Amino acid sequence: MTHLRSLVALVMLTALSACSAYLPRYAPAQGAFETGYYENIQTPRLALLEYRLGKYLAQRDRPYAVVCAAAEKMVPHIATSRPHPLDSEVESKLIERFPGLSPLSRCEREGLDIVASDTRQTAAIFDVHDFVCDRPTECLGYAGYYANGRHGWSYYRMTFVDGQWRIEPEELDIILTAGTQESVPPKQYGAPLLDTPAPY
Repeated sequence: MTHLRSLVALVMLTALSACSAYLPRYAPAQGAFETGYYENIQTPRLALLEYRLGKYLAQRDRPYAVVCAAAEKMVPHIATSRPHPLDSEVESKLIERFPGLSPLSRCEREGLDIVASDTRQTAAIFDVHDFVCDRPTECLGYAGYYANGRHGWSYYRMTFVDGQWRIEPEELDIILTAGTQESVPPKQYGAPLLDTPAPY
């Protein structure tokens, strides 16, 4: 009977989670370090960065053993473009939250590639960019990583609900014209809600 109750509870929980558009938080294990970015209405950008790092580092098989985080996107095809560092306190918090995260100083650019400065292993730099908030409780932006000429960025909507940031994937409108595919830019939202010191 207890087994049956557990099974019913599991089915109900699965059904409820299937109804929710929000993505899982990848919260730290009990007793692990919490950054507090999800609960702070002033830090949506950092909550989204934490989400993407958590999602990647939760994978069993990761294509890049060395991972860093930056405040802004590096433009891959501009040779002089370099990633801008996070505020040192923010970087320290994220490294404490994710022991698999390295300081940005360890990830360096080598042509179109990102490599670890000490081991020369292929590496990835995570960032959040083109991030804007229409209102203090609703934001949109890209989050993910750049590595070795490839990127893993996705577009997300964030809503501050019940005292924390909730994240969901946001579809981009695509229009096909004359056999070519063009991405239509998302609606222009209000000024960015800054949550870290400007990198420049």
